[in-house]
Amino acid sequence: MTLFSQTSKLVKAEGEKPNAVESAVSQALLDLEANSDLANALRGLYFVGAEEVVIRDDKVAVVIHIPFPQQKVYQKIQSKLVRELEKKLSGKHVIFLAKRRILSKPTRHSRNLSKQKRPRSRTLTAVHDSILDDLVFPAEITGKRKRVKLDGSQLLKVHLEKSAQINTETKVDTFMAVYKKLTGKDVVFEYVD
Repeated sequence: MTLFSQTSKLVKAEGEKPNAVESAVSQALLDLEANSDLANALRGLYFVGAEEVVIRDDKVAVVIHIPFPQQKVYQKIQSKLVRELEKKLSGKHVIFLAKRRILSKPTRHSRNLSKQKRPRSRTLTAVHDSILDDLVFPAEITGKRKRVKLDGSQLLKVHLEKSAQINTETKVDTFMAVYKKLTGKDVVFEYVD
């Protein structure tokens, strides 16, 4: 890993070139750090990747991957930062997700170099649940239902708190498209009291 410089908020592995989306996000974060009231909060923060997800023909979302240890710091300023970044990135929805790793299930024949047990937070299910929590932040998930249809397809119904409906109602399509792209699972969001 290279250290991030004052000219970029992006940290990538040695030799990897940033794509156009990552460059745009990096520049927008630098601009915000230079001349906004978020300057102190953004100092020392960086991200490890960004990608665009197509929601519909006319709508695109930007998913910014941040290091897991910095997630709590980002969440303190996330609502304000998302608003500012959406202005700078010409109205695209902005979503922050912590970069997590999934470890494969250990079997008798797998070469497990470390003799440690796989942590629960590195399982596929735990990572997918965490992605869902990150997606809808600052809204809280109050419940989940999994519906299995006769053809074997599964649909996840996620219940969000009613108080967050004002802030997140316009982004529900974005949440569904991003979750489908990252995990391959269908999800539907509903607001419950």
